[in-house]
Amino acid sequence: MQSIGLVFKAFWAPAEAMFLAAKNPRVLVTLIVLVAFSLGVGLVSFAKIDFGDMVRQQLEKTQQGRNMPEEQKQNVVRIYRTLGPVIIIASAAFPALLVTLATVLYFGIFTMLGREGTFKAFYAVTALAYLPLIVRQIVAGIQLFAIPSTQIDLNDLGNLSGQLFLNPASGSKVLYALAGVVDITSLWIMVLLCIGYKMVTRKSLGPVLRVAGVVVPYVIVSLILSAARTLQAG
Repeated sequence: MQSIGLVFKAFWAPAEAMFLAAKNPRVLVTLIVLVAFSLGVGLVSFAKIDFGDMVRQQLEKTQQGRNMPEEQKQNVVRIYRTLGPVIIIASAAFPALLVTLATVLYFGIFTMLGREGTFKAFYAVTALAYLPLIVRQIVAGIQLFAIPSTQIDLNDLGNLSGQLFLNPASGSKVLYALAGVVDITSLWIMVLLCIGYKMVTRKSLGPVLRVAGVVVPYVIVSLILSAARTLQAG
Protein backbone atom coordinates (compact mmCIF):
# COMPACT_ATOMS: atom_id res chain seq x y z
CA MET A 1 0.00 0.00 0.00
CA GLN A 2 2.86 2.37 0.77
CA SER A 3 4.31 1.89 -2.71
CA ILE A 4 0.95 2.65 -4.33
CA GLY A 5 0.65 5.72 -2.13
CA LEU A 6 4.04 6.95 -3.37
CA VAL A 7 2.89 6.62 -6.97
CA PHE A 8 0.00 9.02 -6.33
CA LYS A 9 2.04 11.25 -4.05
CA ALA A 10 4.66 11.74 -6.77
CA PHE A 11 2.11 13.85 -8.65
CA TRP A 12 0.84 16.10 -5.85
CA ALA A 13 3.67 16.01 -3.27
CA PRO A 14 6.80 15.00 -5.20
CA ALA A 15 9.37 16.16 -2.66
CA GLU A 16 7.79 14.07 0.10
CA ALA A 17 7.42 11.09 -2.24
CA MET A 18 11.07 11.29 -3.28
CA PHE A 19 12.23 11.60 0.33
CA LEU A 20 10.29 8.50 1.34
CA ALA A 21 11.46 6.56 -1.74
CA ALA A 22 15.10 7.41 -1.01
CA LYS A 23 14.76 6.30 2.62
CA ASN A 24 12.88 3.08 1.83
CA PRO A 25 13.53 2.34 -1.84
CA ARG A 26 10.99 0.17 -3.62
CA VAL A 27 10.68 0.14 -7.38
CA LEU A 28 8.57 -2.85 -8.44
CA VAL A 29 5.11 -1.30 -8.02
CA THR A 30 6.12 1.88 -9.87
CA LEU A 31 7.50 -0.14 -12.79
CA ILE A 32 4.33 -2.26 -12.89
CA VAL A 33 2.18 0.88 -13.10
CA LEU A 34 4.30 2.27 -15.96
CA VAL A 35 4.23 -1.02 -17.86
CA ALA A 36 0.48 -1.48 -17.28
CA PHE A 37 -0.38 1.89 -18.82
CA SER A 38 1.96 1.26 -21.74
CA LEU A 39 0.46 -2.19 -22.31
CA GLY A 40 -3.07 -0.77 -22.20
CA VAL A 41 -2.29 1.76 -24.92
CA GLY A 42 -0.51 -0.95 -26.91
CA LEU A 43 -3.53 -3.23 -26.82
CA VAL A 44 -5.81 -0.40 -27.93
CA SER A 45 -3.47 0.44 -30.81
CA PHE A 46 -3.28 -3.22 -31.82
CA ALA A 47 -7.08 -3.41 -31.92
CA LYS A 48 -7.45 -0.24 -33.96
CA ILE A 49 -4.40 -0.12 -36.21
CA ASP A 50 -3.41 -2.44 -39.02
CA PHE A 51 0.36 -2.55 -38.52
CA GLY A 52 0.84 -3.62 -42.12
CA ASP A 53 -1.04 -0.62 -43.50
CA MET A 54 0.74 1.64 -41.04
CA VAL A 55 4.21 0.58 -42.15
CA ARG A 56 3.18 0.91 -45.81
CA GLN A 57 2.11 4.50 -45.16
CA GLN A 58 5.42 5.18 -43.42
CA LEU A 59 7.33 3.76 -46.38
CA GLU A 60 5.43 5.99 -48.79
CA LYS A 61 6.55 9.05 -46.83
CA THR A 62 10.25 8.38 -47.41
CA GLN A 63 12.25 8.47 -50.61
CA GLN A 64 13.82 5.13 -49.81
CA GLY A 65 10.40 3.60 -49.26
CA ARG A 66 8.99 5.00 -52.50
CA ASN A 67 11.91 3.51 -54.41
CA MET A 68 11.42 0.09 -52.82
CA PRO A 69 10.12 -2.66 -55.14
CA GLU A 70 6.47 -3.59 -54.57
CA GLU A 71 7.35 -7.18 -53.69
CA GLN A 72 9.74 -5.99 -51.00
CA LYS A 73 7.06 -3.66 -49.62
CA GLN A 74 4.64 -6.58 -49.41
CA ASN A 75 7.21 -8.60 -47.47
CA VAL A 76 7.71 -5.75 -44.99
CA VAL A 77 3.94 -5.36 -44.57
CA ARG A 78 3.54 -9.10 -43.96
CA ILE A 79 6.33 -9.13 -41.38
CA TYR A 80 4.83 -6.23 -39.42
CA ARG A 81 1.39 -7.83 -39.40
CA THR A 82 2.90 -11.06 -38.08
CA LEU A 83 5.04 -9.34 -35.46
CA GLY A 84 2.27 -7.01 -34.23
CA PRO A 85 1.78 -8.79 -30.86
CA VAL A 86 5.55 -8.92 -30.31
CA ILE A 87 5.80 -5.18 -30.97
CA ILE A 88 3.05 -4.50 -28.43
CA ILE A 89 4.77 -6.57 -25.72
CA ALA A 90 8.14 -4.97 -26.45
CA SER A 91 6.68 -1.46 -26.33
CA ALA A 92 4.94 -2.26 -23.03
CA ALA A 93 8.30 -3.18 -21.50
CA PHE A 94 9.97 -0.02 -22.82
CA PRO A 95 9.18 2.24 -19.80
CA ALA A 96 10.83 -0.24 -17.42
CA LEU A 97 13.88 -0.45 -19.69
CA LEU A 98 14.00 3.34 -20.01
CA VAL A 99 13.90 3.82 -16.23
CA THR A 100 16.64 1.21 -15.75
CA LEU A 101 18.94 2.79 -18.34
CA ALA A 102 18.31 6.28 -16.93
CA THR A 103 19.14 5.01 -13.44
CA VAL A 104 22.42 3.51 -14.63
CA LEU A 105 23.33 6.74 -16.45
CA TYR A 106 22.51 9.10 -13.60
CA PHE A 107 23.97 6.82 -10.94
CA GLY A 108 27.25 6.97 -12.83
CA ILE A 109 27.10 10.74 -13.29
CA PHE A 110 26.29 11.50 -9.67
CA THR A 111 28.85 8.99 -8.42
CA MET A 112 31.41 11.31 -10.02
CA LEU A 113 29.70 14.51 -8.84
CA GLY A 114 28.95 13.35 -5.32
CA ARG A 115 26.24 10.94 -4.22
CA GLU A 116 25.07 9.44 -0.96
CA GLY A 117 22.24 7.11 -2.00
CA THR A 118 22.59 3.50 -3.09
CA PHE A 119 21.79 2.26 -6.57
CA LYS A 120 18.44 0.97 -5.27
CA ALA A 121 17.61 4.43 -3.92
CA PHE A 122 18.49 5.99 -7.27
CA TYR A 123 16.34 3.36 -9.00
CA ALA A 124 13.31 4.10 -6.81
CA VAL A 125 13.64 7.86 -7.22
CA THR A 126 14.16 7.62 -10.97
CA ALA A 127 11.13 5.37 -11.40
CA LEU A 128 8.91 7.88 -9.60
CA ALA A 129 10.33 10.71 -11.69
CA TYR A 130 9.29 8.93 -14.88
CA LEU A 131 5.64 8.56 -13.81
CA PRO A 132 4.61 11.50 -16.06
CA LEU A 133 4.99 8.96 -18.89
CA ILE A 134 1.51 7.91 -17.76
CA VAL A 135 0.20 11.29 -18.96
CA ARG A 136 1.80 10.67 -22.35
CA GLN A 137 0.14 7.25 -22.50
CA ILE A 138 -3.26 8.76 -21.65
CA VAL A 139 -2.84 11.36 -24.41
CA ALA A 140 -1.85 8.57 -26.80
CA GLY A 141 -4.99 6.63 -25.87
CA ILE A 142 -7.16 9.68 -26.56
CA GLN A 143 -5.45 10.19 -29.92
CA LEU A 144 -6.11 6.57 -30.87
CA PHE A 145 -9.84 7.14 -30.49
CA ALA A 146 -9.91 10.70 -31.87
CA ILE A 147 -7.72 10.30 -34.97
CA PRO A 148 -8.70 8.14 -37.96
CA SER A 149 -6.56 5.00 -38.06
CA THR A 150 -5.26 5.88 -41.53
CA GLN A 151 -3.75 9.11 -40.16
CA ILE A 152 -2.12 7.70 -37.03
CA ASP A 153 1.65 7.74 -36.76
CA LEU A 154 2.85 5.66 -33.80
CA ASN A 155 5.92 7.90 -33.47
CA ASP A 156 3.67 10.89 -32.80
CA LEU A 157 1.31 9.24 -30.29
CA GLY A 158 1.44 11.09 -26.98
CA ASN A 159 3.67 13.78 -28.47
CA LEU A 160 3.28 17.04 -26.50
CA SER A 161 6.20 18.93 -28.03
CA GLY A 162 6.48 21.86 -30.42
CA GLN A 163 6.42 19.37 -33.30
CA LEU A 164 2.62 19.47 -33.05
CA PHE A 165 2.74 22.92 -34.66
CA LEU A 166 5.24 22.09 -37.41
CA ASN A 167 5.00 20.25 -40.71
CA PRO A 168 8.11 18.14 -41.34
CA ALA A 169 7.26 17.81 -45.03
CA SER A 170 7.29 21.54 -45.79
CA GLY A 171 9.48 23.01 -43.04
CA SER A 172 13.05 22.68 -41.84
CA LYS A 173 13.94 19.18 -40.70
CA VAL A 174 16.50 20.62 -38.28
CA LEU A 175 13.88 22.85 -36.67
CA TYR A 176 11.47 19.94 -36.52
CA ALA A 177 14.07 17.77 -34.78
CA LEU A 178 14.92 20.52 -32.28
CA ALA A 179 11.23 21.04 -31.52
CA GLY A 180 10.94 17.40 -30.51
CA VAL A 181 13.86 17.40 -28.08
CA VAL A 182 11.79 18.45 -25.08
CA ASP A 183 8.04 18.35 -24.50
CA ILE A 184 5.76 18.94 -21.52
CA THR A 185 6.29 15.40 -20.24
CA SER A 186 10.06 15.66 -20.55
CA LEU A 187 10.15 18.94 -18.63
CA TRP A 188 8.02 17.38 -15.90
CA ILE A 189 10.32 14.36 -15.69
CA MET A 190 13.43 16.56 -15.46
CA VAL A 191 11.90 18.62 -12.65
CA LEU A 192 11.07 15.43 -10.72
CA LEU A 193 14.58 14.07 -11.32
CA CYS A 194 16.09 17.25 -9.91
CA ILE A 195 13.83 17.00 -6.84
CA GLY A 196 14.52 13.31 -6.39
CA TYR A 197 18.28 13.40 -6.79
CA LYS A 198 18.49 16.08 -4.11
CA MET A 199 17.56 13.27 -1.70
CA VAL A 200 20.35 10.94 -2.79
CA THR A 201 23.27 13.31 -3.41
CA ARG A 202 25.59 15.11 -1.04
CA LYS A 203 24.33 18.33 0.53
CA SER A 204 27.57 19.99 -0.61
CA LEU A 205 26.50 19.43 -4.22
CA GLY A 206 25.05 22.78 -5.32
CA PRO A 207 21.65 23.03 -7.03
CA VAL A 208 23.16 24.39 -10.25
CA LEU A 209 25.50 21.42 -10.65
CA ARG A 210 22.70 18.99 -9.71
CA VAL A 211 20.33 20.49 -12.29
CA ALA A 212 23.08 20.46 -14.92
CA GLY A 213 23.81 16.82 -14.10
CA VAL A 214 20.17 16.00 -14.86
CA VAL A 215 19.32 18.31 -17.75
CA VAL A 216 22.44 18.15 -19.92
CA PRO A 217 22.51 14.33 -20.39
CA TYR A 218 18.71 14.26 -20.80
CA VAL A 219 18.73 16.89 -23.53
CA ILE A 220 21.70 15.33 -25.34
CA VAL A 221 20.05 11.89 -25.45
CA SER A 222 16.70 13.43 -26.48
CA LEU A 223 18.39 15.41 -29.25
CA ILE A 224 20.08 12.29 -30.63
CA LEU A 225 16.81 10.31 -30.59
CA SER A 226 14.83 13.15 -32.16
CA ALA A 227 17.41 13.57 -34.92
CA ALA A 228 17.38 9.82 -35.58
CA ARG A 229 13.57 9.79 -35.91
CA THR A 230 13.66 12.78 -38.24
CA LEU A 231 16.31 11.18 -40.47
CA GLN A 232 14.37 7.91 -40.51
CA ALA A 233 11.28 9.77 -41.67
CA GLY A 234 13.26 11.00 -44.62
